[in-house]
Amino acid sequence: MQFKVPQNIDMQDKILGPLTMVQFIYAVIGGGICYAIYSTIPQPFSYVLVLPIALFVLALIFLKINERPFLDFLVSLAYFMTTPKSRMWHHDANSNLSVEIYQPKITQQNIAPTKQFTHEQIADFAKRVDQGQK
Repeated sequence: MQFKVPQNIDMQDKILGPLTMVQFIYAVIGGGICYAIYSTIPQPFSYVLVLPIALFVLALIFLKINERPFLDFLVSLAYFMTTPKSRMWHHDANSNLSVEIYQPKITQQNIAPTKQFTHEQIADFAKRVDQGQK
């Protein structure tokens, strides 16, 4: 008996065309805000307010930066802007710190033995290799 294994379980379901439920909610709320501003404020001034809001809502719905939603980018940006950029080390805060620099110890096991060959031994070895002997 074979069963179908679900694939892409981390993807949200599309409910209306290419929009997921969250994107659809963003579109409804953003569209409602834009409509309210457009209908209450006189025409030339309402365009100035509606355009940035509409662009922001469209970015929330469709824009992805490094395959991540735009809202994640905004949250990361807000975290970056609010956290301190430099770290201070207070020397007197913890005086029992010690720094030890690692230096490997040289022992006899680490040193490979060297052999000294004479010129005659090398010439004899070269002759045997050329002749194919051991």
